[in-house]
Amino acid sequence: MKRIIFFIIGSLIFSFTGFQGCMERTDSANGSKDDNPIAELAAFDSLEHYSIDIDLFKIGELEDKNNKSEKEQLLLSVLSDNQVNISLLSHLKEIGYTINLVDKSLYRPIDSLFFLKARKDNVESSCIHEFRDILVFYKNKQCVGVAKICFDCKTMVSWSEKLNFAGFGDWDDYDKLHPLLRKN
Repeated sequence: MKRIIFFIIGSLIFSFTGFQGCMERTDSANGSKDDNPIAELAAFDSLEHYSIDIDLFKIGELEDKNNKSEKEQLLLSVLSDNQVNISLLSHLKEIGYTINLVDKSLYRPIDSLFFLKARKDNVESSCIHEFRDILVFYKNKQCVGVAKICFDCKTMVSWSEKLNFAGFGDWDDYDKLHPLLRKN
């Protein structure tokens, strides 16, 4: 219940302070290109989109529950943690996330949002994020990056040893990415 109250207060503050979003990023090197035609267009050659359809009230109920199951604890951790734990990727389906392989025709626009531009604004928000969308980037069947995204708060937390997610995070980036993932 506390999260709902904080969410409402955060939303009110947000509406009075103008357009904002939050962004966290990693500082890692750019991935290299190879002879694969997809790779010429993207820093990745495969992309998975995990998503979960859970509303804020259900999340609040889970948080207020006294005896949470292991799956419920894991779900709450993935939804709210400001870090990416790649060891949890194999458990996302178990806790309710659905997986979609992103169509290769969407790689170029997604690549341009994340890796081929410089971010213009460094904006933050008081919104309480819930990471309902997770992108897992692969290159040569190896996970090269993960981005946990909250479209409501316009927040991203990323991890990578090879990719630089520094370009993503402008207000309109989220507005462009959301319909691309839903189109898939």
